[in-house]
Amino acid sequence: MRPSQSLIDFNKQILVGETGALIGTPLAPFFTARFTANPSIISFSAVLGGLVAGSVGWLIVKMRDEKKRGTNSMLQLTGQIALFSPAAFLVGLTVYQPTLFLVARHLIKDGERVVYSALISQFAAFSLFLVAINFYRIALHRFAGKQI
Repeated sequence: MRPSQSLIDFNKQILVGETGALIGTPLAPFFTARFTANPSIISFSAVLGGLVAGSVGWLIVKMRDEKKRGTNSMLQLTGQIALFSPAAFLVGLTVYQPTLFLVARHLIKDGERVVYSALISQFAAFSLFLVAINFYRIALHRFAGKQI
């Protein structure tokens, strides 16, 4: 069974967003570590760096895909973002960010390099996020008949 183009686009958008987060997550603590050695502050900067860079990457690809699909309606795009953003934010707060923070802090406390710690924690957090957000997409489609 071939996956739908909508499923492919959704996961592509998530992956591009995560690629942006992969850039922001190690860069933010790399620069933050220049100003402080506090593992909690460095780990928190990884969270913020990933959140900002990931959101920008996701939004750019989402807008491009909607334009390519011929859905130039700003209202429709806004509706899809309204369905996705709160769920992504909630999954991010409950799954992604705690995993990123706790794994990075644990690795940094154990003496691992900051960038290495950020990347390993990023991979763990993204894996859990991708599974959870796809479950949300499936539930949204089955129970509410909505597509994002």
